[in-house]
Formats: sequence, C-alpha cells, structure tokens
Amino acid sequence: QQMEKFIAAHPIADTYNPDDDKIYFFFREVSWEGNDKSIVSRVARVCKNDVGGLRSLTNKWTTFLKTRLVCSIPGPDGVDTHFNELQDVFLLPTRDDKNPKVYAVFTTSSSVFRGSAVCVYSMMDIRAAFNGPYAHKEGPDHRWVEYEGRIPYPRPGTCPSKTYDPRIKTTKDFPDEVVSFIRFHPLMYRSVHPLTGRPVFTRVRVDYTLTQIVVDRVMAEDGQYEVMFLGTDAGSILKVVSITQENWSTEEVVLEELQVFQVLCTTQLHKHKHLQQLYVGSSEGLAQVSLSRCHLYGQACAECCLARDPYCAWDGNTCSRYIPASKRRARRQDIKHGDPFSTSFCLKVLYGVQSNSTFLECIPKSQQARIRWYKQRPGSERLEEVRLDDRVVHTARGLLIRSLHPSDAGAYVCMAQEHSDFTHTLLRLTLQLVTHGQLDGRPKPSEDPAVELRHGAESRQRYKDYLRAMSAPVGTLEEYCDSLWLEKRPSRVRGKGLGVGKWKHIQDMKKSRNRRHHRERKDNVEKQERAVRTAEE
Repeated sequence: QQMEKFIAAHPIADTYNPDDDKIYFFFREVSWEGNDKSIVSRVARVCKNDVGGLRSLTNKWTTFLKTRLVCSIPGPDGVDTHFNELQDVFLLPTRDDKNPKVYAVFTTSSSVFRGSAVCVYSMMDIRAAFNGPYAHKEGPDHRWVEYEGRIPYPRPGTCPSKTYDPRIKTTKDFPDEVVSFIRFHPLMYRSVHPLTGRPVFTRVRVDYTLTQIVVDRVMAEDGQYEVMFLGTDAGSILKVVSITQENWSTEEVVLEELQVFQVLCTTQLHKHKHLQQLYVGSSEGLAQVSLSRCHLYGQACAECCLARDPYCAWDGNTCSRYIPASKRRARRQDIKHGDPFSTSFCLKVLYGVQSNSTFLECIPKSQQARIRWYKQRPGSERLEEVRLDDRVVHTARGLLIRSLHPSDAGAYVCMAQEHSDFTHTLLRLTLQLVTHGQLDGRPKPSEDPAVELRHGAESRQRYKDYLRAMSAPVGTLEEYCDSLWLEKRPSRVRGKGLGVGKWKHIQDMKKSRNRRHHRERKDNVEKQERAVRTAEE
C-alpha cells in the first residue's frame, strides 16, 4: 500500500476579505521522530495569493503550514488506538461558509489490528492549531518540541492582505526572516483532535476497510441528523447515522449495508442532493442508489420506527419518505430512541363505553403459542399481567371485557410464548374509556337564573312552534311556513326589495283560494250525503 498519498484539497474562506482565503490540503505522509518512522495524517494550508518569495523560496510557497490530524480511541491505560492512515475527506457545509464540518475516513496501518474509523473535525479547531505554537526539532535524538523563540512579523503563514498589514501586498513583500522561518518551521506543534474526542463510527475485525465518505444532513421529526454513506474496498456501501444521546454519548446505527458490486473493488461516491441519489463508481461500472429506501423496512409501524432512518417515517399506512414541509400530521419517527411504543403513535387505539362490553382481538399464527395479556396503566411504566375472572375472560381469539370500568383504561400487550422460553409481542393497543358523562351532550346549567329562564322560554317557544306545524292541516302547512318566515324576517328599508304589503297581498290570494277550495269540497260532500239518503228511501 502507498504510504504517502494526497487525499483532497478544498478552498475555504478565513475572513471577510477574499485576500485571506486559503487552500486546505489533506494527505498522509511518512514522519520521522528520532529513529522512529511512522505514517501520519496531515492537514495543511496555503494562501490563495501565494506567489513565492523574492530572494528565498522563489516560485515556492511561502505560507505553507501543516499539522497532524488525530483519529484515535482512548485506551484504559492512556494508550490510544490510532487510525493513522487518512483515506478520504468530506466537507459538510453549515450556515457559516467559513466553518464547514470536516468528515474524514481513517484506517490502521498495523498488520495485527485491522480497522476503519470516521472522525469529525471543526474548522475552528483546525485554525486554532495553525494559530498556535510552531514545532521545532531539538536535542540529540531530534524530537519535535514546541518552539519558544522569537516569532518574526508578520506571523509566518499569514496571507498578504489589508487585514493585517496594508503595506504587504504580495508574498514577495515578506521580510527575509519571515520566509526563512517558515522554511525551517512548516509544522505546527499542536495536533487537531476530533470534535467528540473519539471517532463517531468504527469498523474493526471485518473483511473490508472504509475508503470513501459522503455525508447528507437530514431533517427528521425529532431533530437534525447527519447520515454517512461509506464506501468500502469490497464493493459495498454502508448507510450510517451517529446519534447523540441526552448524556452526550454517541450511538452508532448502521441503517443499511448494500452490496453494489459483486467483485472486490474500491468504490467512489458522489451525492446529488436535488435528485436525492447516490452515485457509486468503481472499475466495474457506475450505479445509482436512492438515499432513501423506506420500502425495505416493512409494512408495519413498529418496523418503520425501529429502523431509525431519518429519511423515513410512518404515515399511517406505509413507511415512506419523510418530508419536513409536509402538512400531514400523522407522520411519525423516533430516531433518537427507536422505541415504537414510547408514544402512542404506533399503538392501535380502541374505544369502549363505560358499563358496556369490548373485545381485544389477538390471534396467534402458531397453534402451539400460549397467549398472555399484560396491562400498563396510564402514568406507569410497569406491565402487569391481566387478571382473569367472570368479568374479564380470555378466549381463543382475544380478551373479552364485560361491563367496562374506568380502571380498565390503559395500554394492553398481547404476548405469545412458544417452546417454553421464546416470547414475542403480537399486539399492542390502547383502550380508552368513554364515560357516561362524556356521552351526555347536554350543556351544563348556568349559574345565572335569568340565562336559564331565557333558555327555557326559547325551548318552550320552539316546542310550541313544532306542535303548531305538526297539528296544522296539510293544506295550511305552506301558510304556516310563510308566516313563520315573515315573523323572523328583518324589516327592510322602504323602496328596497319586496315589502310586507306585497307579501300580504300574496297571502290573501292564497287564503281566498284555499277558502274557495274548502267550500267546493264541502258542497260536494253535502251532495253525496243527500244522494245516499234518497237511495235509502
């Protein structure tokens, strides 16, 4: 394996002045300390406007500085396990363009211990190392120590700009002592350590090593997460998220491991954020993989929640892509804990009416399963086995509860036990009780007697109107409706719309017509009665 290797270069602004912009390099190289030879990972920087020195370092960089990148696991006896071979670097943008997050993949160089790790660095820590003390070789064994001598002005490594000294316009204007100092002191004494003090993800004792990294920032229901896509030398990719818990410890969660190429090959990763696709390249070809593959997590709410994938959420029917801007309130996630039953969104809710019966259905697929029911009371975290009696009956298809009591409300768990020691959960549901008071929809009586008297009078008036309508002859129902409409119709300004006079004329016409029809029906009845009496005589 090649010990010295250039990995990446990224331009990053340092201040508001473009003349202070620098190029940051990431690489690994062989380092000698006395007679000890080792491979170390470095981050270096050089000013964008570096054109070399005037008399010394002509056509060579006069602002080049470097320091060590450390990625290690602290040991119990103070001996750290170092991942010292840098493999890849990815810069994750933040709101501040000058301070992106630096993700880096490392591997070990030991033939005994094989492993990979991902460490995250802050640009503030990197700048602090470059603004710190310089390193200097000293003593008979030529060990690196902190340089404590005089540092020339302007500080070696500073870019020529108006920010620090308007008189220095280019690197050729640097004093000779500045150029000479940086020529013999390009290394900084302080190293750069990870943000968390240790790797956010490690892989040891596996038959592959991590080689590439791409990071995507994802907004989830319970916060923001940074999902890592890691390429390997075995042609596979890992989808990983590092979750920070309440005690500031981190939890590594492998969301997916996908074998993209069937032969051993090193993968190259590229992310297309707008298309939400990951492009995986190697000597075998190019593959396109979606960042979210929610259909793999099954068709159950619990399975979707247990996956802890920030891209996916349960929408009430399926595990689908989570969109933060969506107005659908039923979408649920629990990335931090992955507990589908910590809240009730994955629980089936059943409603029962007080004093009525209800049935909790739970049918095992195995005929050998022994069913046990447990109950969790509201406000309690302890599961208690349901006591069976004449009121609570266990049947082959579930649990029958006769005459529901308020104490029956809570979460119920149906568990199956097989082969005497294997137990698994078949069903979780919440029973909510509807009391008699909730069923009674009548408004509560008012404390003001006048309000009660007014409400009572209105109710009696509506009742009288109802009786009048029901007891009226069929032919006069239309008249009653018209009169009722006229009573409640607000008066209009004279000259606008139909007045009451016109409506009165129409009502009189209807009344006269109704009276005429009534007389005609009466005359016909009298004629029929006379005809019957004549026939009888």
